[in-house]
Amino acid sequence: MNQYNFILDASAFEKGLGNVKRWCQSNGNVDGKKNVYLRFYVPTFTLQELNFLQYRHKSFSAKEALKFIDKLETATSEGQRNHVVIGRKKEEDLRSDLELFIEFPDILDAVTWPTVLSYCTEGQATIDSLNKLPKRFKILLKSCVYKCHLEDDDRIRWILVTEDPQVRKIASQCHIPWCSIVDADSIISKDMNDRSFRDSEKFNSMMLKRGVAKSENMDGKEVIKTNFDQTVYATRGSGKLWTP
Repeated sequence: MNQYNFILDASAFEKGLGNVKRWCQSNGNVDGKKNVYLRFYVPTFTLQELNFLQYRHKSFSAKEALKFIDKLETATSEGQRNHVVIGRKKEEDLRSDLELFIEFPDILDAVTWPTVLSYCTEGQATIDSLNKLPKRFKILLKSCVYKCHLEDDDRIRWILVTEDPQVRKIASQCHIPWCSIVDADSIISKDMNDRSFRDSEKFNSMMLKRGVAKSENMDGKEVIKTNFDQTVYATRGSGKLWTP
């Protein structure tokens, strides 16, 4: 069984809440096998940032993310994994191979800022720029350094999931591994063999069959050329297209 241990920042919840909800569903794997064990870590930064977005910017996605985190925490801590409202209306069973950790504020006091800077090896200029960061980003770095570098468990490797370019930059400067929601979703969907992965594989196979030429771009990625008359569209759900 593959294990994935994700530190989720505010942008991961705000822009990828639907993905996170799907990961938590017990019926994500069509053959019923447990191929994935998930651990989610929610830093203090994430909760504070989502609260700020909810009240100052009236962000609906931030509000929904906070509600979901609260439901998830209650369900995982009390063992009430049946009939958790993952979507807006539909009740789902929460997967049993899922752990949620909400950060204790005391952890931030245990990690000093000089400790965080000790993991930056890019020179004094980078350290100076880190020293000028807003407090909220320093708090996030403390959380990530603790989970990725200081926690006494070599068996677990934590990865920060973020959609924020600035967070990605400062994470790299402190040697904190990170990935995007799309990257995380692609890996988990493949392991769970869920519908989104199967549809993607089906579409890619169709493109390969109908392609007339293959080449590589400057980044080394494969490019498939097709005839205009044989345009392949992504699969869509059944139903009538809505028109105003």
